Amino acid sequence: MHSPVRSQPQCSAIAMPAHAGEVLFLEADPCDHVYELRRGIARGVYISPEGERQITGFFFAGDQIGLPLCDRYRFTAEAVTDLLYIRHSRLHWHDALIRSCTEDGRLHPSIMAEQDQIFRRGIIVGRNGVLARICAFLMSIVDHLSMDADGALLLPLPQIDIAAYLATSPETVCRALRQLREMHVIAVPRRDYIAITDRARFEAIANGI
Repeated sequence: MHSPVRSQPQCSAIAMPAHAGEVLFLEADPCDHVYELRRGIARGVYISPEGERQITGFFFAGDQIGLPLCDRYRFTAEAVTDLLYIRHSRLHWHDALIRSCTEDGRLHPSIMAEQDQIFRRGIIVGRNGVLARICAFLMSIVDHLSMDADGALLLPLPQIDIAAYLATSPETVCRALRQLREMHVIAVPRRDYIAITDRARFEAIANGI
């Protein structure tokens, strides 16, 4: 889990809710706040000049998004599931960044956390074949997913979002998941749950083997 920005006495750390589908901030709006996720999953959305909807990354509890690396937000943030989040002022985040640099001698971890999601997508989409892409994507988020008593992982991401993230179609994602089930690499015990039944083969596919 990524380290959250440390709160200052004058910063009110009140967790606020957001329902699935709700927009936290819009691309190109003034970057006045940083959003620290406490619970749930959010997605970063970019609309290309041609009108294509792209998912730049998925963000989980502990992540901070909407970093003021420039004057305006670089993507739109939407709630995938119900969220709890804390909204920090831009000044508060800058103060935390300065403390991190002066006290710890490094950039604040939240910068790497947001950038890593965007960088990781490029690596995953560059994999050869949709099976490799899907397995690599699932590997990248598996540690953030809740597990039930039988070892199945809650995967509340719509296939349309997974497809937009992987630069493919929902039908292709559906066929690939079915193929992985037929190969006995994964199982889908019930709706929105997935179980990795052959971890070695799963990782081999993700790595292009």
